Amino acid sequence: MGAGFALLAYPPKRVKNRSHSPGRAGLFALALSSFLSLELPGARAVEPPQAYGATPAERQVRWENKDLIGMISFSLNTWTGKEWGYGDESPNLFNPEQFDARQIVRAAKAGGLQRLVLVAKHHVGFCLWPSKYNDNFTVKNSPWRGGKGDLVREFVDACHAEGVEVGLYLSPWDRNRADYGQPGYVEYYHNQLRELLSNYGEVDEVWFDGANGGDGFYGGARTKRPVNGGTYYEWDAVMKIVRELQPQAACFGREDIRWVGNEKGFAGDPCWAMKGATGQNGDRHGSAWMPAEADFPLRNGWFWHPDGITKSPADLLNRYFTTAGRNAVMDLGIAPDTRGLICDEDLAALQGFGDRLRAIFATNLAATAKVSASNVRGNDPAYAAGNLLDGHGTGKYWATDDAVTNADAVADFGKPVTFSVVSLREQIQLGQRVDTWALDAWQNGQWQEFATGTGIGAHRLWRGEPVVTEKLRLRITGATACPALSELAVYLEPEASRRESAVALKAAFNPGLPHAGWKINSSVAAGTGPELAMDDHAKTVWQTDASTGSAAPPSLTVDMGQAHALTGFLYLPRQDGRPDGIVTKYAISVSADGHDWGQPVAQGEFGNIAANPVQQRVKFKAAVTARYFRFTALEASGKGVTVAEIGVTGK
Repeated sequence: MGAGFALLAYPPKRVKNRSHSPGRAGLFALALSSFLSLELPGARAVEPPQAYGATPAERQVRWENKDLIGMISFSLNTWTGKEWGYGDESPNLFNPEQFDARQIVRAAKAGGLQRLVLVAKHHVGFCLWPSKYNDNFTVKNSPWRGGKGDLVREFVDACHAEGVEVGLYLSPWDRNRADYGQPGYVEYYHNQLRELLSNYGEVDEVWFDGANGGDGFYGGARTKRPVNGGTYYEWDAVMKIVRELQPQAACFGREDIRWVGNEKGFAGDPCWAMKGATGQNGDRHGSAWMPAEADFPLRNGWFWHPDGITKSPADLLNRYFTTAGRNAVMDLGIAPDTRGLICDEDLAALQGFGDRLRAIFATNLAATAKVSASNVRGNDPAYAAGNLLDGHGTGKYWATDDAVTNADAVADFGKPVTFSVVSLREQIQLGQRVDTWALDAWQNGQWQEFATGTGIGAHRLWRGEPVVTEKLRLRITGATACPALSELAVYLEPEASRRESAVALKAAFNPGLPHAGWKINSSVAAGTGPELAMDDHAKTVWQTDASTGSAAPPSLTVDMGQAHALTGFLYLPRQDGRPDGIVTKYAISVSADGHDWGQPVAQGEFGNIAANPVQQRVKFKAAVTARYFRFTALEASGKGVTVAEIGVTGK
């Protein structure tokens, strides 16, 4: 922020008035005094604003400046079709014969992603590097690269070659380790963290997942091992390792970054940078700076599955505006397939998403505008409104006097300009200061308000219908401390992009086979009607009062009226944000006559569904012909069982 020349720290003494000529020495002193009293370039005669409230560490500022990142999920789950492997899988499954880290990184880069977090070890426990602390469940025990490969090394090298920042994810939960839940595992976990952070160069983000304990294989013992996630892993020791080995790395899930609270691709509005009771909104007056990361997968799961559905570029763009556009960082999950490559559908989605971003943000239509403000701090040019045009990343910003918390800045374009996106940024090193704001357009000789909002932070985007005006006014209508803003920029989203995004917002779930005339019955009498589970409305829910722990778990039975060749099952969990009743373990059975059911055609776990309550697709191992199918909830979260929609897929 430029302190100017050091000479300014020592103001010259004033020369006293004399009745006689000052002489040569006096003239020199007067000249020197006049020179030193001038405001030199870069000098600030006015003190900068004092920081307000919680403020970010430098590593957090660096992290927030990369508001679009990705997570690479690749493990044994890629071959088993599971989201959370149990830990009993064979390392022999892992053999991505065409693995190409550069192809993966380039695909992400085409989508505009600036940092990639590799899942080095997921809950299944399989390590993507040849850890010296694990002799039986790493890439060295697999056929890939003849057991000599190191996928973490190849990934890190590819990121560095492509100019992409590196992050590493090390799951605390391990469903394979025999000593999980005991003190020995904690030492193992700390050793692996030190190993990863010591051997692969600079790491920009370290990711600690919140999933802990539960059932698993645990070295051959198929049991449940609950742990206290807040104390078991000895987080103080974990953070000491991170700060020692990678002091500039921002830590997700611990001291630096909070989870936004969902895996759907939206942050709360507002989304304060300070930690609060909820991840979606944070706390306006929270004591710790802990901004939100909004993670969600490109497909309908974090790992690649052959029947997965890829989100469209327009869908991704909508989610960018509801995450990165709301003062969060968007984290897009990318899943290589069994070849070790990004599949064609995902490549197209990433490229299309990146193309849309580049088309929108290529030209700042305010770059040549003349900007004025109702107040400038001390009338000092160092804090002038013109800094809004080039302040981001340069340390320059517009600020007002301490007593002025309501102010406005006007961008005069000099001609009619059409825009549909406005970008705002605060100088977050001084804290999050702005409470509320509004945008006005000069139309028909007067100001017309077209947008209002709460909170700005590192990045705030307004997106709406195109506005045509010669002048744009930003009004700070409420601030807890004098405003300090580094950016006011405007852009125009292409019309085709706007149309596609509007269509994407209306996209519905997959209902499966047409089910007109089908009959559905519930095994429990209490709760809402079972017909709500097959009414093609995501917001209506079949709900029971019975738990899944009874002798006969709740189930839904459907009579399709005639036999169909069935290939899979669809389950949509409740979409209202509440956790109760979301089915986590299931069984699917079929029958030709409604009496003889036999063994389930599919049974398993909806891994991660509570955090990511999207439609679940269960693919049968082989097509089955049946008139009846039954969905049984073997386990569910919270109270009762809920179903928004069920369906089946067929040939």
